[in-house]
Amino acid sequence: MSNVSVDRSIRQQEIKKGLQFIQSTLPFPGTQEQYEVFLRELVKNLFNEGNDTYREGDWDGSLNHYSEALNIAEYASSEGIHLSGEIVERMHVNRIACYSKKGLHDKVLEDCGIVLKLNGNNFRALYRKAKALKELGRYKEAYDAVAKCSLAVPQDESVIKLTQELAQKLGLKIRKAYVRAKLPANPASGVVSNKVRIVTVFSVNEAFG
Repeated sequence: MSNVSVDRSIRQQEIKKGLQFIQSTLPFPGTQEQYEVFLRELVKNLFNEGNDTYREGDWDGSLNHYSEALNIAEYASSEGIHLSGEIVERMHVNRIACYSKKGLHDKVLEDCGIVLKLNGNNFRALYRKAKALKELGRYKEAYDAVAKCSLAVPQDESVIKLTQELAQKLGLKIRKAYVRAKLPANPASGVVSNKVRIVTVFSVNEAFG
C-alpha cells in the first residue's frame, strides 16, 4: 500500500494534468477568471508538494517543484495574471533552503538577492545569505547579513551561533546580549519580575513561510 495520502495523490494528479494542459496550445475551457484560478491553484499545488518532498529529505524533488512553481508564476505574469509578491517571496525562500542543503552557494545568493529586493528584512533569506557567504570565505559580507538577521530574531540559536563564528573570524569582540525584564501581569502593581522566558517564535532553518 502506498504511503502517499489520498489528498496528496489527488494533488499530484492535479499537478500532472495542469502541467500537461499549459504545455499545450488548447484554449482554456472556461472564463478568464476560472483560468486565473486554475493557474494560481497549480502554483499552490506545486508549492505544497515541494514542502512535502522537502520534509521527506528529497532536496532535488523539492527544488524541482519550487522551480516549476516559480516558472509558472512568471508564465502567468506574461499572461497578465500576477501572483502576490508575498507568494513569490515564499517560493524563493523555500527554494533557497533546497540550494543550501545541496551546497549550491552561488544559487543561494542569487535567490537571496531576489527575496531581499522584495523584502529587505526577510530573516530567513538574510540567514541563508550569511551562511552561503561564510562558506565562500566572504566573512565581512556574511557578518553584515547575519547582523541584520540578528536584529529580527535575536534569540534564535542558529543566528547566535553563526554571528559568534563570524565575529571570531573577523576578530570582533563578542558581546553579551541584554535581555529585558518581563513586565508583570498587572502593570499597576509597579513590580517588575526578574524572570525572563525566551521564546524563539520563528526558526531561520525552517523552510516554510
